[in-house]
Amino acid sequence: MVHELGRDARQPWPRPTVLDLALVVLLSVFAVGGLYFRELGLREVRDPDVWGVLLALLTAVPLLWRGAHSLRVLVAVSAAGLLLAGAHYESAGAGIGQIVALYAVAVGRSRVPAAVALGFTESATVVWLALRDSDVVFLDVVANLAAIFAVWAFARSVGFRRAYTAELEARAERLERTREADTRAAIAEERGRIARELHDVVAHHVSVMTVQASAAQRMVARNPDRAKEAMAAVEQTGRGALVEMRRLVGILRDTTDAVGGPNEGHNAPQPGLDQLDTLVTQVREAGLPVELSLEGAPCALPPGIDLAAYRIVQEALTNTLKHAGPAEARVLLRYSRTELLVRVADDGRGGSTAPTGERTGHGLLGMRERVSLYGGRLYAGPRAQDGFEVLARIPLSATNPTDTAAPPDGVAPDRLEQTRP
Repeated sequence: MVHELGRDARQPWPRPTVLDLALVVLLSVFAVGGLYFRELGLREVRDPDVWGVLLALLTAVPLLWRGAHSLRVLVAVSAAGLLLAGAHYESAGAGIGQIVALYAVAVGRSRVPAAVALGFTESATVVWLALRDSDVVFLDVVANLAAIFAVWAFARSVGFRRAYTAELEARAERLERTREADTRAAIAEERGRIARELHDVVAHHVSVMTVQASAAQRMVARNPDRAKEAMAAVEQTGRGALVEMRRLVGILRDTTDAVGGPNEGHNAPQPGLDQLDTLVTQVREAGLPVELSLEGAPCALPPGIDLAAYRIVQEALTNTLKHAGPAEARVLLRYSRTELLVRVADDGRGGSTAPTGERTGHGLLGMRERVSLYGGRLYAGPRAQDGFEVLARIPLSATNPTDTAAPPDGVAPDRLEQTRP
């Protein structure tokens, strides 16, 4: 767009440049020198004097500020030229300053001011010609008006090209800023996703390994066989953690290694609810009794929701293992036409007896972010009885996400409503 043409510079009286000064000096020489020009035998003119020199200078000096006040400069220069002609001074050199002022208006102003300037200049030119010679020839008038229009049209084309170039540069700058903002947002989102994955993987596997190693240490003297089984479970859990860690680290690397071969483990599938039995078995081996229940007809879930549900169960069981003490946990998955309900509850130490902030931190924040990403709702807090629970509802239908199944027994619907992300 060319709306930039519609404004003069905002600086009231900008400092003239060297080129401005050189132009004004040159035009002043022409204007003052024109006072001594004589068209022999054609008409009588007034001899040059101080007033004539001052008026001649007024046709050139205001051009120093034509960039900031182009319309005012045009009026001032034209008025000085008309006064020269009206006072019968020779004013042949005064018209050049008027043309320069008109060019500045046509280049730097929008369509309406430029058109007004054209009409004003051509009207002033007709008056100037009439004041210089009452017997002016019609062809001279047409020639002068045509020349003025040609200068104006050329200046307008220059102004449009400048404005178009400036708009392209501004658009490119806006696109660059947008691209950088999108890149930063994508990086931040990816970092957050990787941070959630790292927390879930490390917290779960390290917690299980800690419990199993502690059990092995207690049994090594009185029951070596059980201790060996516990240490084997520690090894298996550690290997599983390494596999997932390699997968996450692979995301941060190129798809090929230094010799051009594919990196192993990069394309390992993300865990999902189909691996929930393995997770529950692993937690049971760590010493936490877990009851797994399914309600409704299991259906194929989008990969993101499948991963989110798995991580919610994993994080909730990890928290129970770490903080609940002697307890039992129950995991419920309820499938309906419009939502997936995930509930993990335990009967260990609840929020009323646990230290402040014991079950809060990056894990619960990550669960909330995962649920919020798919428009769901999450409740995490103490139960009415002893224990702690995590309850998530993830919509499966974008057309009617509020048409959900009833919450599990003992869970008030308003507990979910009050914890909307």
